[in-house]
Amino acid sequence: MFDDDSITANSNTDSITPADLQKPILVGYAFGPKKMSTMATVMAEASRVRIVGVVSDETPEIKEQKANTLTSEVLSLHQKEAKKRDHGLNKIIRYFRSSCSSIGSDEGSCSLTSTTGSSKASGAIPVRLSFVPVDLNVPLEEQHGGSFDILLHKMTEDILCLSKANESLRNLVLNEGNISTRVINGEKNLQQAVQRIHRLKQYQAKHPHCCLADDPCKVEIVMSRLAISIKLQNSLNSVRSTSGLSVETPKFVSFESEIGNHTLQYPLIAKPLTAAGTKKSHCMGIVLNPKGLSSVQTPCILQEYTNHDNSLYKVFVIGNDIHVFRRPSLPDLPTSTVELDQLAPFVEFDSHRPYPGSSDFGLDLPNPAKRTKMQELSSTEVAPIVDVLKLAFGLELFGFDILLSNKRLFVVDVNYFPSFKEVSNFPSLLAKYLVQLAIQKRKITQKNELE
Repeated sequence: MFDDDSITANSNTDSITPADLQKPILVGYAFGPKKMSTMATVMAEASRVRIVGVVSDETPEIKEQKANTLTSEVLSLHQKEAKKRDHGLNKIIRYFRSSCSSIGSDEGSCSLTSTTGSSKASGAIPVRLSFVPVDLNVPLEEQHGGSFDILLHKMTEDILCLSKANESLRNLVLNEGNISTRVINGEKNLQQAVQRIHRLKQYQAKHPHCCLADDPCKVEIVMSRLAISIKLQNSLNSVRSTSGLSVETPKFVSFESEIGNHTLQYPLIAKPLTAAGTKKSHCMGIVLNPKGLSSVQTPCILQEYTNHDNSLYKVFVIGNDIHVFRRPSLPDLPTSTVELDQLAPFVEFDSHRPYPGSSDFGLDLPNPAKRTKMQELSSTEVAPIVDVLKLAFGLELFGFDILLSNKRLFVVDVNYFPSFKEVSNFPSLLAKYLVQLAIQKRKITQKNELE
């Protein structure tokens, strides 16, 4: 089981009705070849989640909040404050409450409560959620009846291809322009990639009720480590965790070809500019002194290395659900020039494999058996960071890493739709999030049609 969580819908829309819950929700999913087989299993498990919507007769007014930014604690405070005030019913705020168990059990279920308040619920309504694979090489209107509520995707290779296309073509595709008569010069792979992403964007443009999870033009940002670093640098100013820890990103510099002059302090970590979609994306290296720069392959980004006691924190975001896991990481390294000059100048590693240890760097001292007790980071602690990153990157299904060093948090490596393998009940959480997303979108679409 996981803790109840709550989110608000837009408070300027009408309350949820039984009709909203009774209409089936169809999710079309498309993933790259490497992820399709694994995710097909996840989709099958998510389709088994039993979801029940409850519609209440009365709701108190609660002060309007931004959608998708409330934690359980904050919402609870708002509910307590609302009970102290007599607002009437001229405004209505809804939230969904989930009590999903792990899909590993046949008892797995998900209840969605559409209103707050102490009034009796008028009835529980089963929500029908279905997942079907879609082929983006074929018009979506010709598949599974052609009416999708959500298109869930991770087309990393395609979005990477598009990110490397010329500016006019990228703008045409990402802004839902017409490419039917456009001649795309270049490799066949680029043509096919452009057409697949264009189908996603065009379908949503023609069917306003449909949601893209997430928008490809937002996902494109996390294809480049330089773009990620710049976005983090610009968005984390003055951000603090819930307990008040400062939040920042490591200092960095990028090089397209030859490594030039820089003012960063050694040691450094070298990462390819391309953040995903290729095997080389995960080939990195630690540069311990200037001699190591000759081993760095460009284009790359260089970041100052942050000692973090051999541990990093993986943060996974699924809408309003936040999960934090601690993982083993790289060892602490010397910072003095004298010590660094005595070590191997460059240590290469693959971030998808076990990290190198102290001995790989030529350090005499082994990793200490006893360390000072590490501070655990909770979902509540990192919630302010998640809120900022959601707004900055425009994503709802993503992950990022945090390094904890001397009571400072360093955010690195934002990625879209990670494996979520640490999140044991991921299928249940995904189902809950997608139902919330579809129903909110329906209300917004209905309101727009009436205006």
